[in-house]
Amino acid sequence: MGDYIKKIKETYAFWENEQARKEYNNEVVKKTWEYQKQYGFETNPRQGHEFWNVEADAFKHTFSSAEIALKYGNMASVFGGIDHENKTPNNPQGEWNMDSWNNNQGREIAKEIQKEYGKNFENFSQKQKDDIIAAKVMERMRNGKLITHPDDKRVYKGIPEKMINKYVKSREGQTTGQASNLKNSNHIYTRDEIGKMSTDEYLKNEKAILKQMKEKGIPAKRELEKSRQRTSGTGSQNSSTDGHWITINGNHVLIDD
Repeated sequence: MGDYIKKIKETYAFWENEQARKEYNNEVVKKTWEYQKQYGFETNPRQGHEFWNVEADAFKHTFSSAEIALKYGNMASVFGGIDHENKTPNNPQGEWNMDSWNNNQGREIAKEIQKEYGKNFENFSQKQKDDIIAAKVMERMRNGKLITHPDDKRVYKGIPEKMINKYVKSREGQTTGQASNLKNSNHIYTRDEIGKMSTDEYLKNEKAILKQMKEKGIPAKRELEKSRQRTSGTGSQNSSTDGHWITINGNHVLIDD
């Protein structure tokens, strides 16, 4: 019982530490690239979104979920996955289902490893542990047990994730007043702004949001502000009677004044 309580405390401290979460995510991204070179699984050709809705996405979620379950325990992996999904504003249902399914596959892999290796697993080097996890992830991917695209018709039915997702969706339906602050067609939507929209507000602006996503991308509020500061500070912005231009992900975007 003492070890169990200790793991709960360690897990709580980890998920509350933003810097620790960021460092861990960077570490998993690095490992995903390493195993992509080894196994050759699919990546997204869109620069900056290589792990989005493809085999690389499935690998990353499954691998990290298994690793967390082995280190902190099964429930830590469950709530870690929930925490990650809920930090994604307006996460589409298909993507939520894909990620939750693969997170669960990772926990199943952790159980397999514990059954096969027992406490001996802890005596392996980190590279040996990673190799064992990665091999099992690839075995499941090749056998069609992972979801590698959000259009997959299989539905994840895990109770904790479904309960939290249902709560989040209900919160999204509450009026935020966000739509009343939206500007004209030149307005740049941010991830923060979209995350505060109710379902009705999002649907009202969906076409404009999707158009911007396709043509320019959706920046975070801080990214938009930094871009404005850079352009205003260097004098590189182009004047316009209707506003000024900034650069987001290499694209020149008009911001109305």
